Amino acid sequence: MINLSQMLEEKKEQYRKEGFELEKQEKYEEAYRKYEAAAKLRDIPSMLCIAALYLSGHLRPVARSNFMELILQGTPIFPWDQNCEVCPDYKNALAWLIKAADLGDNSACEAVGIMICQGLGCEADVDKGIFYLKRALSNGQTSARRYICLYRPNGKSLSNEEYEEQLTEFTKAADSGDEKAYELYATLKSGTCKQLARLGHILISAQNVRRPGYELFEPAISPTGFPLLPVASKRGPWSTFVRFDLAAWAEKKPLIAISSSPELLSDFHRVRIVGTATYRSPAFGWLEEEKKHALLLQLGTDDTLDADAMKEVAESFHLREEEYQRDSIAFLVENGEKEYSFEVAGIQGDQVEILWRYTIGGTDRVEKYFEPELISMNYTER
Repeated sequence: MINLSQMLEEKKEQYRKEGFELEKQEKYEEAYRKYEAAAKLRDIPSMLCIAALYLSGHLRPVARSNFMELILQGTPIFPWDQNCEVCPDYKNALAWLIKAADLGDNSACEAVGIMICQGLGCEADVDKGIFYLKRALSNGQTSARRYICLYRPNGKSLSNEEYEEQLTEFTKAADSGDEKAYELYATLKSGTCKQLARLGHILISAQNVRRPGYELFEPAISPTGFPLLPVASKRGPWSTFVRFDLAAWAEKKPLIAISSSPELLSDFHRVRIVGTATYRSPAFGWLEEEKKHALLLQLGTDDTLDADAMKEVAESFHLREEEYQRDSIAFLVENGEKEYSFEVAGIQGDQVEILWRYTIGGTDRVEKYFEPELISMNYTER
């Protein structure tokens, strides 16, 4: 007697194996057709293989350009500002992952939840994404718990003192790889704008030295879209606007080291230099030396530009109000050339934190993990 169920399983496996062999030969379209034939028979592994082909960029990648964005900014468009990249087809990948998830695959449920929360291949929808993540968790996919914590704050309010204590616990957990870091992060994400700026400081300094325990945690965005970061920037046609959110530092007047080429270091506006510092961090972009010679600033609320100067800067850089109308923000504008690199570090005692890098014509990627090292410092506190 013919066992139809067994025949069906054998057919699925045959199509899947043929697809896998074609994929190894880089015949991606042919592999897709084999996987699709198995998927039509409700073969979940083949659905996941199709999604992986789309996510890898091997199958029908999508071309994207920032040209229209540059036009809408209304500023001169230079060749070095234009980006054209080929991206994976997230939309089709998500569609196939949803098919697998709806058939009960837990790993697909988790992947769908992550993509929907992040808006990959769709409009971001945290509630819908959390629905899939909870489904994965309820079926034994325990790793989904961390993503639920990442995307949904727990709504608990903390005093500034309590928040600092939780920040300390969070860094200990993240540094040691303790899963508790995700639960702590869910609480930290419910902080005030001032508290979230402190969280951004911790995350940026850790991520800039490539500490893997912090890779999944993202700095918060305020309801107005304002990035809550210790340092942020915006590039103009020939200059750069740099914003320091002083709420991100525990101290009132943080020491900031700025490293760049000598001709650029003389062009800063509205800053008072209190000394110099030398520190060690990996070379990147046009900063080829690992030994950085930096100007030392001590920022405070009195470093915010006055109303007339701020209006001029806002118009020049097409700033939205929420990008500069905040308490405890300092500003810096430098006259930049076509090709240069720029690094900002915070200094606390003998500890250096790399907070921000910017480069034109080079690369801002620092691949290796490192601990910045302070070599010398000479300054007069004001």
